[in-house]
Amino acid sequence: MLLPIALALMVLATPAMAQQQGERLLLNPPQGWTQVPVQRNEKMVVTRLFPPGETDKQWTQAITLQMYPGNDQTPRAFVEGIVAYSRDNCEAAGPGPVNEAMSNNYPIATVTVTCTKGKASGLGGFALVQAIRGKDALYVVQRQWRGEAFSKNQSPSFPPAMLKEWGDFAKTVGLCDSRDAKRHPCP
Repeated sequence: MLLPIALALMVLATPAMAQQQGERLLLNPPQGWTQVPVQRNEKMVVTRLFPPGETDKQWTQAITLQMYPGNDQTPRAFVEGIVAYSRDNCEAAGPGPVNEAMSNNYPIATVTVTCTKGKASGLGGFALVQAIRGKDALYVVQRQWRGEAFSKNQSPSFPPAMLKEWGDFAKTVGLCDSRDAKRHPCP
């Protein structure tokens, strides 16, 4: 089941939010994950979700939800910025190809990025980034893993089933607009 995310508040759907008019980010977060608001101002709203037992200080997996109201950046430009950031902040960064598509009549861009060792954290990382250009804002969902650093010739040491789980999660990410049910229907 897809859950609408009310990005103005960046909290998971409640019955009151189901009546919210406008664009809604849709995704199916893993059960038991905890939300932690990160930043909220007129230019952005950022929230992170962590698995049970993990926090913003100590984590191996996280989902970061971002909303940039009034931002006219394309999804591709945003994910290319993530790739550039990774190259600047990792000993070696390996991006996958940027994939562009339409989802519920919204443009979306997706990329994966591998970081062998973060310059600040000393940890290796892997991220799946999805950016969706809505009418009201740019919406971004990042699924992240971090763990032991690894060399360019190695693969990250994440759990073997993680990539399938992430692929299933990525399929649930979308955007709808209750004001335009013909072009952008909500479930």
